[in-house]
Amino acid sequence: MPAAVFILHLDEMQGFVVEKRFPSTFSLNERILNLVYYGHHEQPGQEVQLHNIDGRRIVTFGTQARPDWLACFVLSDETDFGPNKEVFAGMGRLMLELAAEDPKLVDVGEIVRRRQVIPAPSQEQRCAATFTSPSSTLVLERLEELGLERSARLAIWLRDEIHAQDVNLADAVRPLMDAEIVAVEMFQKTTEVVYLLADVFAYRAPPVEALRYAEENMPDVAEQYAQLVKEFFSPDPPAKGYNPTIPVDDPNSPIVEDRRTIAGLLTKSLLYTVIRYLRERPQTASEISQTSILPERIVNRSLWELETERVAARLDDGMWVLVTDPRIEVFMPEFVLPIVARRVSEKEIGAELGKRYLELLTEKWSESR
Repeated sequence: MPAAVFILHLDEMQGFVVEKRFPSTFSLNERILNLVYYGHHEQPGQEVQLHNIDGRRIVTFGTQARPDWLACFVLSDETDFGPNKEVFAGMGRLMLELAAEDPKLVDVGEIVRRRQVIPAPSQEQRCAATFTSPSSTLVLERLEELGLERSARLAIWLRDEIHAQDVNLADAVRPLMDAEIVAVEMFQKTTEVVYLLADVFAYRAPPVEALRYAEENMPDVAEQYAQLVKEFFSPDPPAKGYNPTIPVDDPNSPIVEDRRTIAGLLTKSLLYTVIRYLRERPQTASEISQTSILPERIVNRSLWELETERVAARLDDGMWVLVTDPRIEVFMPEFVLPIVARRVSEKEIGAELGKRYLELLTEKWSESR
């Protein structure tokens, strides 16, 4: 593994700041810091990169979401980059998430020793990210109405919708592409088209797995836990329970608003880590901290936020439970097929374009099965 690790932060006032280094005797100069930082930002879209600087092999990890931060790993002679690329990415992701909260929270030596990571964003998180970008949400809703649309027309529509002249459609579509919700391609080499290949549904599910674990292994907390879940989901008094299946047309509906809350929780890596542990079973903050290597201070802060959003609750004995499980599900957008058929029959789009849409849908959903 690495011979040394350092976390670099470009501060507006102080310039380059080495927020953490391991071991503490490891030394760096300003030239290396410049070469590392600007070398990484020559290709900012690549989160993990390998650099050769002054005879050292240095792996950098950074994200476009945190452009002023880098986690840097100086490789030992016997360490190969390729087989360890994802480990470096996961450790770097964990270090930067913690460092952005407070550099004092990052125990670099322990993270490296235990090879503790935050994995790359899951499909669930990538889908959730589409609801945290207002432009992406608007594009998704437009494609739900049309099935497919030419990029030029979509860009004009988006510009008019948000009343801005400098709209970048690519920025709005990128989260949808990352989540594999849409595909973008040139049609007949002349027209770029955006196709809706999947749709997403954000809701709160009962925490079935954690409830089952409590019933089978934790009888002392099972009854109180089950009662908390029942109070949230049961319609008592009538029509007061949570029911995400009720059709909603009003964009100001509480369930539509709740979708944004759910998406916001799932896209935060530290919160998502805590949610994943609570999905398994009820746990104390200390247990989550020990298993995940997240500092207990961060775990507690995450649990308090989840409690505020009616996702988690603290039982009488200090055990934390997942009361509502925030979920994002992906499904085939069959509802748009009649819309596309109508658009073809009314010559709004050509038959070949409609056929290409069906081909892309078939390819995606055949592969997923």
